Amino acid sequence: MVHCTLISIALALVFVVLWKDFFSFRTIILSGCDFYDHSESKSYNKQCGLNYWGRRKNFGNKDDIRFFPILNSILAPTKGTIVMIEFGANIGQFSETVLSTPHNIPFVVYSLEPVTALFNVLTNRTVMFEKQKGDKHFQYNIAISNHNGKAPIYSVKDTLTEGASLGKEPKFNFVKVGDVLVTTLPDFINEYHIKTPVSFIKIDVEGFEPEVIMGMNLKTNKDRFPLFCFETGGTWRDGRSVLAKTFTLKSFVAMLDGQGYDSFFIGYPYLLPINGGYWDDSFDDFTRASNILAALRHSNPWKSLFMKLRNVSLNSCRWQ
Repeated sequence: MVHCTLISIALALVFVVLWKDFFSFRTIILSGCDFYDHSESKSYNKQCGLNYWGRRKNFGNKDDIRFFPILNSILAPTKGTIVMIEFGANIGQFSETVLSTPHNIPFVVYSLEPVTALFNVLTNRTVMFEKQKGDKHFQYNIAISNHNGKAPIYSVKDTLTEGASLGKEPKFNFVKVGDVLVTTLPDFINEYHIKTPVSFIKIDVEGFEPEVIMGMNLKTNKDRFPLFCFETGGTWRDGRSVLAKTFTLKSFVAMLDGQGYDSFFIGYPYLLPINGGYWDDSFDDFTRASNILAALRHSNPWKSLFMKLRNVSLNSCRWQ
C-alpha cells in the first residue's frame, strides 16, 4: 500500500511537470493503486455508478444544499476569505445553510434574487441567519445572464414567485411579474469589486443556466471561476430559454470539458463523475433536474477535491 502510494505520487508529479495540459482528474483515478485500504476500492467502478444512478434515489435538484457540508471541506484549505455567489437565491435557503455550517475561515456570500417579492423576504430573513466572526452576507435584486440591460420576469399566474425566470413557456399561463436589471457575472464582479478567484458559484435560474455560464466567458475568465455548480432540468427543454434547447447535457458537459473543467453530478454525500470516459447516455435525463459541479483542472479547489476523493472510495458500489 505504501509502496504503491509513493509510486502514484511520483508519477503524478512527473505528469504535472511534463504534461500538465494533458493531466486530468480522470487519468489519476484510472491509473490504479489503492486510494482506500480495501481491495474493492481501487478505482471508481463505472458500472456500479450507473446502477446507483438507475435507482433514482439520489442526484436530485435539492442535493446541492445538502451537499454543502462536503463542499465546505473542499473549500477549507483556502487562505484568507472564502467568497461565494449564488444566483436565484430565492429566500436564502442555501446562504442560510452556508453561514450556519461551522467554518474557520470567514465567508463572504453574495445572494442575487431577481424577483422582488422573494428578495424582500430574503433581506428580512438574513438578519436572523447564524453567522460567525468575520462573515458577511450581501443581497442584490438583480439577474445574471449573458447580456446587460433590463428584462421582464415571468412566472406562472398562480405561483407568482416560485419558478420565475427571464423567459416564459407558452404551454403554461405565464404572466409578467416585474422587470429587473440584468448583467453578466464578470461585469457584476467588476462593478462591486468582488475578490477573485471566486471560491464557489451556485447557479439556479430556471433554465437560464447556459446563459449565465456563457456570460461568464470561461475562455478568458476560467481562473476567476474555478468551481461552480448549476441546476439542470425540464426548464432546459420548455419555451423559456432558446439557448438551453440548443444543448444536450452531453454536449454541455463536453463544452465544459473542452474549457478545462471536470464535471460531476451532485448527490448526497456523493459525486458522480460524468465527463470524458465517465459519460453514459443515461445521464442525458433532464427529468432528474440534477445539479452539476464543475471544477477547473489544476485549480486549488480541484486539487482539494482530488485529495478529498482520495480518502473516499470512488467505487460507487459502496454507496449502496
